[in-house]
Amino acid sequence: MKKFSFTLLCALLKFHSSESAGDEEPCACMAEEHDFTIDCKDTAGMLNSLTELKTRTCATNCSSPECVKHYYVIQAHHDYCPEEDIPEEIEDGFHDYDQGCTHCAIKRLFTEGAPSCPIPNCEDNSGNEAYVSMMDNNCLTDCSTDVCREHYFMLRAAHDSCDHDVLSTASEKGLHDMEVPCAAQLCNQAIGDDNQLVCEAPHAHGDGAFEWSGMFSIADSSHTWSMQKVDGDYADPSMRVVFFPADPSSADALNSLEMSATSLIEGDACVVVEYGGSMSVVATAGSCFELTVGAGDDTTFTLDTSGISGLAVFAQHYPTEFERDKHYFMDSSGLDIEPIALSDENKMGSTSGAATLAASGTAALLGSIMMMV
Repeated sequence: MKKFSFTLLCALLKFHSSESAGDEEPCACMAEEHDFTIDCKDTAGMLNSLTELKTRTCATNCSSPECVKHYYVIQAHHDYCPEEDIPEEIEDGFHDYDQGCTHCAIKRLFTEGAPSCPIPNCEDNSGNEAYVSMMDNNCLTDCSTDVCREHYFMLRAAHDSCDHDVLSTASEKGLHDMEVPCAAQLCNQAIGDDNQLVCEAPHAHGDGAFEWSGMFSIADSSHTWSMQKVDGDYADPSMRVVFFPADPSSADALNSLEMSATSLIEGDACVVVEYGGSMSVVATAGSCFELTVGAGDDTTFTLDTSGISGLAVFAQHYPTEFERDKHYFMDSSGLDIEPIALSDENKMGSTSGAATLAASGTAALLGSIMMMV
């Protein structure tokens, strides 16, 4: 145990930082733009791109068009294709470029008949802790037990759904080691059945009742919603936002609330909240607020979240349209609260909380490991 914990501790010192998944363009669109095809059987193409990354020393500087393209190739295949289709060289070499290269957005290929993956909490260390538990329970040798299955699903969900910097390098590489003994343990992400290989037109601004929705896991009685001027102006003078108390572990919560959110956001009962104002406690059936910005560069609103552990949010516009240097959702201490899940139609988010998440996540897992030593 001590030897393993020390190894993992050392690996965590290399815990990497990367762009937030929320800002990533769809891999299908990047494939069109950079003229490559996402084909899980094209191992030669994957290996050729890995060779290009090595030859061009993209691990040191990944800014050239060639580095950008070839990283997209291996990252899109790595994140989308079944483990058995990914050459071992890609599995081993992928993370040498994970820190410095730009990512695109794509989810694991849908497996017909498999259960839904759990929704991970991307703000804690549940993914890393799942890997530690798998090692403790000898899952690398036998992954058939319920304990191994549960922890493998959580590790897989954190890997596939969270930002690339949420899992430690040890957990990332450990997952690929676990994929062989755990090959029979399959689960699907909520959006994995979408046709992700088609680049669809961007969501039109103002098209439909809401442009963005996300699920948050919260643990504070009060939160702050922020709207900022960007390049001297607010994206809009006001924005309607609907909040629902929700189970953050439910994979279908966002989709199941869409009709109610549409009714509320298009209805006549949306409460107008002036800049600097407060939003009352969220009703069980949902609450709609029309947030009105002030004349200053920054506008904040206080939201009463007493007794709520999960919050489903539907916004008339992307919250990141109002981000300049501050995250749009924070707890009462000013800590950035990132969504643990986004709706099927949006992936846009914020990078403002990435460093905080990486630092707090590493510290917490280091503490738990030290307790084990």
